[in-house]
Formats: sequence, structure tokens, C-alpha cells
Amino acid sequence: MMLVHAAALVAAFIIYKLTTSLLRERQFQAFAARHACAEPADLSGPWYRRHERLQRLLNMRKSGEDVLDDVFSEDFRKSNTHQRCIFEGSRVVATIEPANMQAMLATQFQDFETGHRRHQQLGPLLGRSIFTSDGPFWEHSRALFRPQFSRENINDLESTNTAVSALISALGPTDAETGWMKDVDILPLLYSFTLDTASDFLFGESVNSQDAAIRANNPGAVVDVRRREGEEGGAGSPATSPQFVRDLDVIGEHVVTRIRMASLYWLGDSLRFRKALKNVKQFTEPFVQRAIDSTITAKVPGQKNNLLSRLATQTQDREELRNNILAILFAGRDTTSALLGWCFVRLAQHPDILAKLRKIVLTDFVEGEPITFAKLKGCRYMQFFLNEVLRLHPTVPVNNRIAARDTTLPVGGGSDQSSPVAIRKGEVIMYSVYLMQRRKDLWGEDALEFDPSRWERKTVAWQFLPFNGGPRICIGQQFALTEASFVLVRTLREFDRVEAVDAVEMSRFRKKIGLTMPPGDGVKIRLHRAM
Repeated sequence: MMLVHAAALVAAFIIYKLTTSLLRERQFQAFAARHACAEPADLSGPWYRRHERLQRLLNMRKSGEDVLDDVFSEDFRKSNTHQRCIFEGSRVVATIEPANMQAMLATQFQDFETGHRRHQQLGPLLGRSIFTSDGPFWEHSRALFRPQFSRENINDLESTNTAVSALISALGPTDAETGWMKDVDILPLLYSFTLDTASDFLFGESVNSQDAAIRANNPGAVVDVRRREGEEGGAGSPATSPQFVRDLDVIGEHVVTRIRMASLYWLGDSLRFRKALKNVKQFTEPFVQRAIDSTITAKVPGQKNNLLSRLATQTQDREELRNNILAILFAGRDTTSALLGWCFVRLAQHPDILAKLRKIVLTDFVEGEPITFAKLKGCRYMQFFLNEVLRLHPTVPVNNRIAARDTTLPVGGGSDQSSPVAIRKGEVIMYSVYLMQRRKDLWGEDALEFDPSRWERKTVAWQFLPFNGGPRICIGQQFALTEASFVLVRTLREFDRVEAVDAVEMSRFRKKIGLTMPPGDGVKIRLHRAM
């Protein structure tokens, strides 16, 4: 009898699920009809093709394929907005239409969110933080961060200047006869530079991760004597060790796998990943404790304001503090170093642009005068150069949103792709600013050419989104641009030539696709000191 009752309950449950699913689908189709929606192109293919595609994505490191130029671009050549049923059965809509991005990020902001899945995918690293939350918690976090990114704080460039001096020292000595420095892969040095500036911004003091490179490239070099063995930034600090950098890379690789695995994100796990997470989180603990302690002790006169101490006045929850500072630390380190890496790639490839930019720098930034936020912002050609780097090499090339309710995208449906597209609650919309910013119909036939002068006649709109847009526009945008501009000014004042060690290799523009998009082969260059 019990088995009969159990079978009846199972049957009733199945009937209930089927009935609610059918009713839900009828409601959605009625919603789509009311809004005159049409289906976008369907690129799903048979079920076995979905698994072949997943395998292709997961094996790209071995195959040498590029997910953007070899896979996604292939799809977008067929349709600028399309749908796919992915390997685990859910539908994903992909778009590179500016109007759709404007809707998701701004005009229909309340209809889209980062979603619970992002929290699950990034949770082991960032927990509940500004990058993994929506609604009131996200609004609270952003409001808390915003004052720290004020123009007044960004204009405090003393620590940036110190870090750039360390970067130049880390490049090594100059040959007295030729003026050339030795060949160097500058990308790891840029990661250390941005880690130093990000930690100074977050903690009120730099971890001085560039010291190891300074010692290695300048035998006998003496670094700041205040940094003793075992202290933050000392020789025994996690931040100065190669293992710490490897841990950050391991975390980034696993997080990308978790994102690509969609709802099966939990498969992107390993003991190596967990160990790296543990190491990085342990690194933050002394700073978290110091920030908590600072809320109960009087502030020392002249003590530098920092983001972590400000956060500690709002919450004493160690996990929340750690999650938020790791979010900003990863963003501050990885995005700006990727931007600067591509800047040096382009300077090495375009000596005419370097010469023009250097001439302007020498005129606008006289040696001995302070380099200020206002001066950097007012240097138009510098901004054009950075815009063009970000257009062709955006630091976050692919992103997504989740529909918070049944909603629409303005365009992409029907045979002419001009009709609205109906989106079900919970569906994923993937968008790529990398591919949008290379569209010839938006940017002209020379869209793939590097030409900063195009910005003299180009009005920035929704076809240019290197920092996203709308309410969730990158809060650190001006901080990153100011830091990158400062590095370029200091570098171009001291060096008049930048050459690629292997011009053919550099011209291939291979990239590493993680949470950000740095050059994939490093940035191997040689610099010539101005005489």
C-alpha cells in the first residue's frame, strides 16, 4: 500500500511540474507576442555538437585556438544576436548589439542582474562582495566604495610615483654606450607594479612586491630599509614571492573554468585551487585585523586614508571585509596591468605613434613639475591612445547578465535581426565588447587598425564599453586610466624608443582569456633611454 501511495505522489508531482511548465511557457509566449518579439538565430545544432563545443573550449590551451577570434567571432559572423542551447540544456542568448547592451546595463537595468550563478562561480574567491551581488547589498557596497574613488583621492599620486620609480628600477640597468636596456618581459613587472599600487590604495601601504625584481635585475641594489624580513613587503612576505603570483594565476584559471561550466561550475575545483585560495586569503588577514583595530584606536596624525579602514567602520565581519578587498585587489591588479601590457605592445609596434605621444608628453609634462590628475586628463592625445588600446584590447572582453524577470532585448530577432527578442526569467545573456568594438559597420573599414587619431572625430557611445556602462559602470575607471597615463608619462620622459624583442611574435596579438585579457605571450621588449 505504501508503494502505491508513493507512486501516486511521484505521478502527481510529475503531472504538477509538467502542467506548471506548460502554463509558464504559454504565459511567456503571450508575453513575447504582446511585445512583437521574434526568435533570434538558433546556432545550437544537435546535442552532440554542444558537447564537442564544450570540449573545444576546455582544450584551447592545448589546441592554441582563441575563444574570441576563433569561436565566438565565428558565431557572430552568422548573427550579431543569436541563441544557443548549451551542453547542460539551458539557453544562452549572445549579442554584440550596442542597443542590447544599453538596455541591459542602463535603460532596463532592473530587468537584468549578475545573478546567483555568478556568486556560485566566484564565491570561493570573492564570497558576497560588490562583484557577486545585486540589489540592496550591491547598492550599499558601491556607496561605501564611491568616496574612496573620488577625484581628491585619485589625485594623490605620490604612491603611484614611488611605484613607477620602482618599476623603472626593476627594468634593470642601461648600457652606457648604446643607451639600450636589456631585453625584458615587462608584463610580470606590470603585475607587481599594479599589485603595489592596489595594495597601497586598499591598505594604506604598499606590499612592495617589486623589490624582488629590483634585486634580481640590479645586483647590489638597496631597497627601502624599513622593509624587514617577514614584514608586509619584506623578502619573506607572500606578496614578494613567485608562489604568491602563481597562486593568483591558479585562482584566475579555475574561476574561468567555473564560468565556462555554467551550472556545472562546481566541476571547476581542485586541491590546487583550494590551496591557492587559502594562501591568498591568509595574506589579507593581517591587513583586515589592522583595519578592525584602527576603528577602536585614535587615528595617527598624517595617517593615510585607505579603503579597508573605511569599510571597517561599517562592518567588523572579517569575511565580508576580506571578500570586498580581494574583489578590488584582483580588479585593480589585473585590469590595469592588462591595459598597460597592451599599451607597451602598441608602443613597440607603432614607433610613429610613440614619437608623437612622447613629443606631447615632453611639452605637457615638464620635468620637475608635478604630474596631476587634471594634467593627465587634459592630455587629449594620451586619452586617444588609451581609448584605442581599450577599443582593440578591452580588459574584460566578455561579460554576461541574467534576466531577473521575463523581459526583452530591443533588437536581434527575426530574419533581419531588427525585432525585439523575448528573454525568459533566469536566462543568461552573454555579450562581448571585444567583438563589438571591432565591428566594421560601427567603426569603419579600418576597424582592426590601431589609430588613436580616430578619436578626434569619434563620439563615444554604447559601441565603446571597456568599463561597462550604466549604474554598474566600473567604479575604478578613472583610477585605472590615471594610473596608466602616469606610467606612460614617466616612461616616455625617460625612454625614446620601445622595440619588440620578437616583432613577428608580438604581431600575432595572442591573448590570455581569464577574468581579464592580458597579452598571451607576455610583452618582451627592449627600451632605449633618452640621452
